[in-house]
Amino acid sequence: MSTRMTLDEAASNRKIKIGAVMSYTQIFFGILSGLIYTPWMIHEIGQASYGLYMLTISLISMFAMDFGLDAAVSRFMSKYMAEGDHERAGRFLGIAYKLFIAISLVLFLILAVVYFFLDSIYSSLTATELEQLKVLYVIAGLFIVVSFPTKPFSGILVSHEQFLFSSALHLAEKVGTVALMVTALLLGYGLYALVIVNALVGTIVLLIEYVFIRRKTLVRANFQNREKGIYQDIFSFTSWSTITLVAQRFVLNITPSLLGILAGSASIALFSVGMVIEGYVWTIAASLGYLFLPKVSRMLSRNDREAIGYLFVRIGRIQLYIVGLILASFFILGREFMHLWVGPDFTDSYVIALLLIAPSVITLTQDIGNTTLIAENKVKYRAFAALIVAAISMTLSPLLIPHFGPIGAAIAICIGNIVGLVFYMNVIYHRVLGLDILGFFRKCHLKLLPGILLYTLIGWGIQFFFPSSNWFGFGLKGIVLISIYAIIMWGLAFDETEKAMFRQVFAQLKLRILSIHHTS
Repeated sequence: MSTRMTLDEAASNRKIKIGAVMSYTQIFFGILSGLIYTPWMIHEIGQASYGLYMLTISLISMFAMDFGLDAAVSRFMSKYMAEGDHERAGRFLGIAYKLFIAISLVLFLILAVVYFFLDSIYSSLTATELEQLKVLYVIAGLFIVVSFPTKPFSGILVSHEQFLFSSALHLAEKVGTVALMVTALLLGYGLYALVIVNALVGTIVLLIEYVFIRRKTLVRANFQNREKGIYQDIFSFTSWSTITLVAQRFVLNITPSLLGILAGSASIALFSVGMVIEGYVWTIAASLGYLFLPKVSRMLSRNDREAIGYLFVRIGRIQLYIVGLILASFFILGREFMHLWVGPDFTDSYVIALLLIAPSVITLTQDIGNTTLIAENKVKYRAFAALIVAAISMTLSPLLIPHFGPIGAAIAICIGNIVGLVFYMNVIYHRVLGLDILGFFRKCHLKLLPGILLYTLIGWGIQFFFPSSNWFGFGLKGIVLISIYAIIMWGLAFDETEKAMFRQVFAQLKLRILSIHHTS
């Protein structure tokens, strides 16, 4: 039995490593396409048309909440698969599909009602713009409504640890979408091509996922089940997840309005650019957490708290390597990057971004703690943290914005994140999950901090003596800094396990390259 378990965990570790590589590939492509493709697209279709496109997406997204059901599928399916209870997993899936179908029908009715009020809601738009908006709204809205019942697909793939397939498919989706959009715009199809391509590629991806799930997974949805206990479990999980989501959206949606009222419209643009950078950092660093949900669920089914504590530290160190590189590099190069990317008028966005991403040095390194809360169905504590962040941010923002503008809003959110996501959540990780928080900081941050500080000092010196005025010089300097970071962390921070892991990865890459060369 122990041999079988060891083999299963070894296979799981390989899947997680492959999934992590594919996830980062997908993320970096998304970021690069956003930085390069988006400005070109705006130039091709015009700023007004791009505004209509983004307005359509944001309007529909405002109503298309899944109330935490997507996360619930990942959580409960991972739990049942860890317990080997395929029958209960099937009953859960049947209920999940029915709930998503019900939400889809309600969403259709809401979007249909909103459609007839678009003229009144957006009365400032011209007649031509309103007609374009309605066409975009119908195409995007229908795709969202039709695809909504397929949301459990991602949770099924996560619970079966099909990370390679899922990440590769969504990377292909991103590449295909950009390629088709570029082709359509070059052929002169214009604004409507954007939503049509998104809907077309999205539909193909969903069909591929459906076929894969039918052929490669064990669980089948049971629609005959009426078990009240599962409904209660889902309701408890999704209620707290919804509170978390609403609190987070509240901060993101209200802050621009406060800036517009208290500091003027120009401050919104400065804050928004800082938010984009923060979003990129979060996406890069938080991409590992979902990969470990099945693994953590298996550990909990065995009541192996010691293994969870070890994983908490091990993954925390890996994420701190990533977050440390990003934050220190942005501190060194961020002002120059902003100047090259959006121009000299956005200098304040550099400070805003630093304030928004600073707490991530702790919050994003503790993703396994959040994953464990999900696996144990204790997400209410994350909801309390989100409410604390929202309350502090929205209390301080009106006080700070009149004096410091968008930087004041960033300070308010930073303080909220420190209180809610750092102090409060670390108390929860210690008292509720029983994790050794002091040991975590000693093994992660205290061990890695000297190397990160040394890198920051050296990098600041390089930036001071070698400023760049173009993207080529900036990119070359970035490569040099990353190389310096790797050397410093290898010498000062990497432990023997991490060094062995990297040697293994490079050895496998070398063998693969040699085999390809030999075949050719």
